[in-house]
Amino acid sequence: MHRCAKALPALFALIAAAPAAHAAESTTLLKTTRSWDGTPYPAYPSGQPQITVLRIVIPPHSTLAWHHHPVINAAYVLKGALTVEKRAEGPGSSCSLAEGEVLPELVGQVHRGYTGEQGTTLIVFYAGAGGEDITVPDVLPERSPPTNPAPPCRTLPRQD
Repeated sequence: MHRCAKALPALFALIAAAPAAHAAESTTLLKTTRSWDGTPYPAYPSGQPQITVLRIVIPPHSTLAWHHHPVINAAYVLKGALTVEKRAEGPGSSCSLAEGEVLPELVGQVHRGYTGEQGTTLIVFYAGAGGEDITVPDVLPERSPPTNPAPPCRTLPRQD
């Protein structure tokens, strides 16, 4: 009994020194009120809110058709890389994303994306209202993607 009385405090000390169970970890990937070009986001639409999440796989050397989104959305690059380009040309009209980066997408502005040597897998989160379109195609004359590399999207000022 005397031996147990001495061993118990040592056992409790070992238990107390043991590492804690793994805790959940949270990292904010994006928090913004503006799209990647600095345009403030509009108010959310009225009506029943609806969240839509899409997994989009884009093959290598592909250019998406011109389109726009009437709702706020953000894209996470799960795999590969992507360059996005606004229809309006000029400084800040395109930017590039790498794997693990997030893009606060444009709302109401015509744009497209294109891939290079590798394909891209995106997870895109749309916040709209029930029955509302999330992507609208725009029929415009095609043009080749720019030949100059686009700056990383994360380097563009968003003024948040």
